[in-house]
Formats: sequence, structure tokens, C-alpha cells
Amino acid sequence: MNFSHSPLNILDILGPPLLAAQNGLVRPTATGKCNVSEPRLNDLGVDVMLPKKHKSGYQKRKERKVKERMQNEGRQLLTAFFPKVSETNSGAGAAAGAAVASPDGSSEDEPEVRDEQRQDVFESSEEVGEREKEGPSEGNAEELLSEDPGLWPDKLTAQQRETLVCRLASESVDLTKVAPKDKEGKAFPDYLQYVKSANGREKIRRDWLIHSDSTKALFCIPCLLFSHEQTRQSKSALNSKDGLKLSDIKWQKMYRKFPEHETHTPHKQCYVKWKSLQHSLLVATGVDGHLQKQFQTEAEKHTKILERLLDVTLHLASRNLAFRGKTSNLDDVHNGNFLGTLELLAHYDPFLHEHLEKVRQNKKGSRLTHYLSPDTQNEFIELCGKRVLNTILKEREDAIYYSVICDSTPDISHTEQNVLLVRYVHHDKEDSGVWKIVERFIEFKDFHKKTGQEISKMILEALQSNGIPLQECRGQGYDNGANMSGKVKGVQAQILKVNPLATFSPCASHTLNLVGVHAAESCPEVATFFGSVNRLYNFFSASPERWATLKEKTGCSLHRLSDTRWSARIAAVRVVAAHLPSILEALECVLATCSLTSEAKSEANGLISYFKTFDAIVLLAVWVKILQCIENRNVILQAGDISLDVEAANIKALQEEMQAFRNRWDSLLAEASLVAQAMDVPDHFRSEERRKRKRKCMPDEMTQEDATTEDSAENAFRNNIFFVAMDSIISALSARFQTTANICETFAPILKLTDMTEAQIKTTCRALAKIYHMDLSQEFENEVLHFRTIYDATFLKNLSSLELLNAIWKMQLQSIFGELCIALRTGFQQVEAG
Repeated sequence: MNFSHSPLNILDILGPPLLAAQNGLVRPTATGKCNVSEPRLNDLGVDVMLPKKHKSGYQKRKERKVKERMQNEGRQLLTAFFPKVSETNSGAGAAAGAAVASPDGSSEDEPEVRDEQRQDVFESSEEVGEREKEGPSEGNAEELLSEDPGLWPDKLTAQQRETLVCRLASESVDLTKVAPKDKEGKAFPDYLQYVKSANGREKIRRDWLIHSDSTKALFCIPCLLFSHEQTRQSKSALNSKDGLKLSDIKWQKMYRKFPEHETHTPHKQCYVKWKSLQHSLLVATGVDGHLQKQFQTEAEKHTKILERLLDVTLHLASRNLAFRGKTSNLDDVHNGNFLGTLELLAHYDPFLHEHLEKVRQNKKGSRLTHYLSPDTQNEFIELCGKRVLNTILKEREDAIYYSVICDSTPDISHTEQNVLLVRYVHHDKEDSGVWKIVERFIEFKDFHKKTGQEISKMILEALQSNGIPLQECRGQGYDNGANMSGKVKGVQAQILKVNPLATFSPCASHTLNLVGVHAAESCPEVATFFGSVNRLYNFFSASPERWATLKEKTGCSLHRLSDTRWSARIAAVRVVAAHLPSILEALECVLATCSLTSEAKSEANGLISYFKTFDAIVLLAVWVKILQCIENRNVILQAGDISLDVEAANIKALQEEMQAFRNRWDSLLAEASLVAQAMDVPDHFRSEERRKRKRKCMPDEMTQEDATTEDSAENAFRNNIFFVAMDSIISALSARFQTTANICETFAPILKLTDMTEAQIKTTCRALAKIYHMDLSQEFENEVLHFRTIYDATFLKNLSSLELLNAIWKMQLQSIFGELCIALRTGFQQVEAG
């Protein structure tokens, strides 16, 4: 063939093969894809090498998954060989078990912890992101099995059977403690757990007998595990799916039923298989003994790793520190607190050092289960949080009676966060059996709705979701907002409709804060005083230069006022009262040395003029003492373990203190005069400097000099400013804490026991028992009367309610004063110390 007259064209060479591939004429290869890279002949008979077609990312991922699935078939999980975790450290064990990854890199989580599988291995943050986009692995890893036989699947695989045999090998449960009562209400007898010898002198434990908490039934372990392999299966109820129901039998009949099952041939055959497999797995004498030892070694290694990771998780979480950083790479200063802490510990822990070195040396593309990914960190936090919550709920369940506390505040992202707490009396058995009042956090709820009906619905749903019955609630504690404390549509009113025993008590600290806030607004002069104190802070904080001058002259810092935190108000006034001359000197220095705008100069001159008056000095001397008294009581009321009588006693003492302070006007005035003289400030009030207004006299009236003297100016300040503020505080304390006073009257039999006559005790006990008819009976009155007769000779005087409860239990008198203890524990729910 002559090519000189037929020049080649690229379409002549590549066109026919490409068209053939498009039309399905090219035969696919064994993998199902057209192999277009093989040499082929074109129409002219020339061998042509076609360009190689690159696989897409989807095709590569799919092939990798198929390859991994083929490699992992029949491989056992490391989690199957973890030792059983006891109840005391089940939280750490749950975290360890949940974070162990299968050979293909995916974690086998329990359904209640997490539904989706995750990829727990990565070599770089980029590869982690790529694998997360791929989705969960398609491996055939099996779910972790429960040790409850009532939850086992109908057909167990060989792997599941081996897992259960290893777990149950160390089980030795006393059925007399876990098994429920029989049909006649009798407890499980101890003799049924053993087989006696013919002479009756020896006994062997029936280790094949197991109890199911889920089905409340008894099962035979070897028959459940191996009976499906028997040609002749046992027909005993112990081998059935539902087991031997304990509520339908009598223990007496089991005395003959158990021996019949033991002597049955299918049971014996299953028992021998069970013990043979158990011995093979534990002693590693079977054909896979070496592999079992390797699994056990790997399980111990992973357990040690998880213990260290759990300790770091608890350390960071308890201090509210962030876990992650900008990167997820080791040896990076921006990898966060979690990885950074592990790197620090690795310097002193050889085991952890070896593990991190393996992660560093791990080649990209290979798989290494190291539990350092962000998903593992989140899983640790979630599991630890669930363990803490379960402990709180168990304590609450043991305490029975509780109060619910709810408050909300918007965060920086403008999301309204509602916090829910429960308050109860906890019997701390680890601390010598002492009763303690505790307030426990339950959960945060992102809830933007504000009406009382909507908030109450949210609270009821949260309590129900955590298994806390509302009928056991004996108190409510919220702030004084209308949507919370309203008597008709407030949250407390909505919950009272469902449970009338959930008595509402407003937050004591918030109530006391409102008393001070309203007193500060009682008259214009007091409002001006606090406004001037806040203006001082605003003036100096507006410029670093002014703040430096203030620090140089006074050696301290000013504080901003706050309507919600009363401690900030006392801190602001205390500094001004203690360093007033130095602050005035700093103002004058700023005026002389700093470049100020006209507004700033006017502000500085106005502050100097105001604080150089006798009125300001008197108000400083008065309010620094008033605020200090309120702050002292506020600190006590904020304690989470105070009881109703402690709150009432502190409020009563504060009222008396304010009344005594109201009568000390002369001493306060003398103290302010000494300060004014030291500052060269005239010790007379500003009203004396104002233009005197003369009254027109009638024709028959004698002309008199104006009666405005220094004494009248002092009286005007005392009557119109000092007395107004003090009366506002005293009356507000009485009005706002009326609810507390009413609750104290209700619980008078236990709060005022030593001050009441026998007739008064009977009347108040009957009234209290009528209100709490679900908790107290008519015997309550007799118990209180009996307790009153032995109180003086048995107990110390002036004991608080909590001290009295602990004294009764310390002397082990709770058996004869049971309802009195219930009344004391119920009374502790009637206060929220905020």
C-alpha cells in the first residue's frame, strides 16, 4: 500500500476506535470497563496505542471500598476482647468501648450514643475531610452485643458467640439480689443457685443460670448459645426466646425443675461445648490461640490509650477549655489544647510517646487507629456528659423530692439559652452519710419564646425527657419577671395547675438586687449620685492616657455600675469613697495635661464640681455602708446549700440593720463632716447656696426673716433624700420577701419548733399535713410532739433545719421520726438561692 498519496489524519487514526467504544463494539474487560489503552489496528492496518483513560475519584473510592470489604470479611473486632467494665467506671469503659475502631477504620458505636459510623483514622487533616465526604464504610462489622440474654439475636454467629463467652466468663452475679420476686412475692432463694452433693455436705454453683433484666426471666447460657447446633434441642423454658418468666412461677417448683434441666442430655452437650470454647478462648489453647493472644494484647494496648485520652478529656472539660485548634496535625502549635496536652504528656509517658510516634511515622494511605480525630474528642465529651447526667438523675431519684430552677440569657450570637437545674437533698453515703443540699445542672435549651405558657411547656418536656416525674416536684425557683412569677399566666402558675405542691419561691438574690435598684431610683438626688459615679468610670475609661493618669494618682481602678450584678455597684462606690481626693486630683491633672474636646472638658469640670460638694460626700458615706450590708447578705443567699430558715433569718437581720442605720443620721453626718474638712470642702449642703425665695406677707402679718438656715437645709436633705431611700429599702424588703415569710409560716412546725406551744404545734402540723397529704399523714403530728419532748435534752440549741436532719440520722432516730425527716427534706425545696 502506497502512503505517499494518502497522508494520515489524526481523525483517521483515533476516530474508528472511539466510535466503536461509543457504540458498544469494544469488548469490555473482566473488570467491566473498556480497555482502550491496548494497541489496536486502524483502518489502514497501522498499530496505534490509544491514550490511557484516568479513573474518576468515584471509581477509585468504590474500588477501595470493595477491596477493604474483601479484606475485612471474617475478621473479628477488637472491642469483642475488651474486659467487662464495672459499674464504678462504666463511664470510662463506655467511652473506651465506643471509640474502638474496626479494622476498616470505622467505629462501632452503640445505637443510643450515635447512629452513624465514623472514620476514626487519618494521616492529615486533608485526608480526614476527604474521607468524611465519602460517607460511612460499607464493612460488615457487627454491633456490640449486650450481656442481657433477653436482647440476644435469635441466631448467633460464631463471632458473637465467642464474644459473649469471653464476657460472661468472669460473671458471678448473686441472683438473690437481682432476680425479682416470684408469683407469691417471695425473694429468690439462695439454695437454687447451687447443686448439692448426694451427702448434702458439698454444693456447686449453677454457673449456667443467668437473669435477664429486660424480660425479667431466667435463661440457660449454654443452651441459648449452642442449642441450634443440636439435632435434639432442649424444650425447657430456660432455652426459649422468652425464658422462664419469674412472675408466673413459684420458687418451690424450681427445686425439681432445675435438676431435671441439668440432667437432660442436650443441656449436658451444650454445657461441654460452652466450657470447651471458654477454655480455648481464655487460655488460648485452640488452633487460633496465637491470634487470640494477639487480640488480647491489642485490646490492652488500646485500653491504655483510651485511658490517657479520657483523662485529658476530663481535664480540659472540667476547666471549660477548648479542645480543637486551627489544625489537627501533631507538632503544630495551632493544633489545640487536646493534641497539645497529649504532646506534653508524651515527654513523660513512654507508652503515649510510642503511640504518637506511630502516628507521626504513619504513611499516607495506610490505616492506623489512633483516636485523635475531632470525632473521637466529641464522642468522649458526649459520653462523659451522659455519665454525669445519669449520676445526677440517679441522685435525684434517690432523693425523691426536688425543686426545678430555670433561667435564661442571650449569648453573643443572640441565641436565648435557657438553663434547667434541679435542687434536692442528697444523702452522700461516701461522706459519712451526710445530707447535703445540692443544685445540679441538667441541660441547656435554645428557646427564644418568652410567654409563660411556652416556657412552662418547655420545662415540662425537658423533665419528661430526662425521666423526672413532675408529681415529685415540691418547689419552683425563677426570677421576678412577669412571664415567670406571674400569678395568672406566669410559668409558676402554669406548673401549679399540674402540680399544686410545686410551691413557687422567687430567686432570693434577684429579689434583693431589685430592692437595691429601686432604692437607688427613689429620688432624683440619689439617681444623680449613682449617675455621677458611673460617669467617672466612663470618663477615665474613654482614653488610655486618662486611665494611666488615674492609676498613677490613685493606684486602683474604677468599676462600672450594673443593674443585674449588685456586687459591681458596691465595688464602684467603694473605690470612689476610699480614694475621692486622689480621683479629684487625677481629674485636675487630666484637665491640665491632656488634650481634651470641649465635651470632655465640660464633663471633667462637672465631675469636679459635683464631688467637691458636701452632698456628694454625705451620699458616699451613706451608700457605701448600705451597699456593703446588702452585699454581705447577697453572698450568703447565693450559696447553693442554704435552707429556708437561713434565708428568712438573713432577710430579717438585714431589715433590722437597715432600721438601725436609719436612726444613725447624726453619726453619719459627723463622719461626712470630718471627710469634708480633710478635703477643704465646706460642710454645708448646696441648698443653702441657692437663691432664697421670700414669701409675701399679709398686711396684718409681721415681716419675718427667711427660715431657711443650716439646720433647715440639713433637715431637708435628711427627710427628702436619706429617709426616702432608707424607707424604700425597708418597705421593699418586707413586701418582696412576703412569699418567703408565708412559706416559713407554713413550715413553722419544723422551723419554729422550740418557740411554739403544744396547741400551736398541733394546729400547724395539721395544716402542713393537709397541704402535703401525699407525703405526710396524721402520724406527723405525733412525731413532732414526741420530738419536742426530747429536743432540749438530746440536741444542741439553735440548729438549722439541715443540721437537725443530719443530727437525727447521726443518732439513727430516722425510724421513729420518718415523717419529720420527710417534712425537713420537703422544706429544703422551698427556696432558690440563685
